[in-house]
Amino acid sequence: MEGFLITGRVRTVLDIAATVPFSEAVVPIDHVLKPDVVRGVPAVSKGELLAGIDGTYSQAAARRIRAVVDFADPLSSSPGESYSRGLIHVAGFAPPVLQYRVRNGGVTIATTDFYWEETRVVGEFDGREKYLKPEYLRGRTPSDVVYEEKVREDRIRATGRNVARWVWNELNSPGRLERILLDAGVPLRRRSSAGHPNVSVTSKRADDTRM
Repeated sequence: MEGFLITGRVRTVLDIAATVPFSEAVVPIDHVLKPDVVRGVPAVSKGELLAGIDGTYSQAAARRIRAVVDFADPLSSSPGESYSRGLIHVAGFAPPVLQYRVRNGGVTIATTDFYWEETRVVGEFDGREKYLKPEYLRGRTPSDVVYEEKVREDRIRATGRNVARWVWNELNSPGRLERILLDAGVPLRRRSSAGHPNVSVTSKRADDTRM
């Protein structure tokens, strides 16, 4: 815009990651790793993000940015999921599988936001958009969506899995998400033999055909 200086996508998200808490920084970094189909904007690679760090930021800021870029994952499908993942990590919980397909009898009955295989816990972030925006409602009423979500959750629980759900208010209430996850049985991270947390995302194992 005339009269304003602007930065490109890479510089913008790196500047954010250098200055805000880890959980918040995950949101824009996750976002740019995916193509924006609506706006016709291609995805940015982690290599491009890392290449934009050198010579621009202090050593401390560069370390913060690299930690966020390393953690970022394009499988996060919404800002709420990305922010949830950041909080889950900071709180010390084990990394979940993202976009996990729950199957029963060889048929996919649900694709969930998060899954912890060790304790068979499904995690679901519920944003208001699912119940209000026309593109999500697809001709249904909000009460229709609430009912379908209840049926979907019952099907997941029928496979022997527990389900933890949370919304934005709980993400913004200190300690609330941690309590929800602990009550549901989500495990904490284990330490490797070198004494460092194992924080790799186990997204390769995205299916389970067990009852």
